[in-house]
Amino acid sequence: MKSVLHTSASLALLAGVGFAALSVTPLTPAATANLMDDDSVTKEAKRDNLRKLSKVITLDVEEQPVEDIIRFLVDVTGADLEPIYLDRNSASVSGIDPETPITIRVTNIPAITVLERILERANIIEEPGDDYTWQFTDSGSIEFGPKSELNRHQRVELYDIADLLFVVPNFDDAPQFNLQSAIQSASSGGGGGSGPFTQGGPQDDQPDPKERAEALINLLETTVEPDQWANAGGDGASITVYRTSLVITAADYVHRQIDGYSFWPSRLTQVRYSDKQREVRIKGDPKYRDSAKP
Repeated sequence: MKSVLHTSASLALLAGVGFAALSVTPLTPAATANLMDDDSVTKEAKRDNLRKLSKVITLDVEEQPVEDIIRFLVDVTGADLEPIYLDRNSASVSGIDPETPITIRVTNIPAITVLERILERANIIEEPGDDYTWQFTDSGSIEFGPKSELNRHQRVELYDIADLLFVVPNFDDAPQFNLQSAIQSASSGGGGGSGPFTQGGPQDDQPDPKERAEALINLLETTVEPDQWANAGGDGASITVYRTSLVITAADYVHRQIDGYSFWPSRLTQVRYSDKQREVRIKGDPKYRDSAKP
């Protein structure tokens, strides 16, 4: 399991506040250097794979084995794809049935979108009880199949939430100036009695940082892959608080739903909400859309 240096503003957006980009809790120089060196290599491999899957595909097949269609995607894009197929000799490993017949008709659609549609169709036909999706491996290749299998590969990321924990004081308890009292005091020679300032009202109760952190965790666990969190009985993600950071251990596809990919343009990252759940879709880059037809 690998720890990753991570910078994100998405938690602020998820919480519905307009804070500036967040930064992670500082690590030791040696640890930071190791993480950054590893990340620079894998990021380029991941970026290269997404560029290859940006190639547009025209495809018209009916009742073809999903394995053949995946092989076609690899042939025309050159992308490094790792399907997780069903192993009939092992009852402990689930996967996509390579013989599942797929019918799909698309014209000039990015290969990444075609891959997602293939996974959706296979999931509907097979009804495995476990959704199919894709994610990056540590080496930068793209693996896809049941989430339960993808959950075997997780990494740790730190999301700084210091800005989200800070509470702006509500200064509504300032003393109030009473002009009438001041005039009366002046006309009477400034004797005793009450002064022109009256005591302000009590401050509204503000949630403490711990309560705000718990609220943010609850928001994440109910909007981002809600079935995968440990608190919900899942095995795809867990979350803890360390000082002013969230430490999230999760599969890559879960991290993608939180923050997309830092190496991929934000204009090509689509965020939408369906049934109060957050969904992040990665779009192909038009600069790499060279047409491919069977």
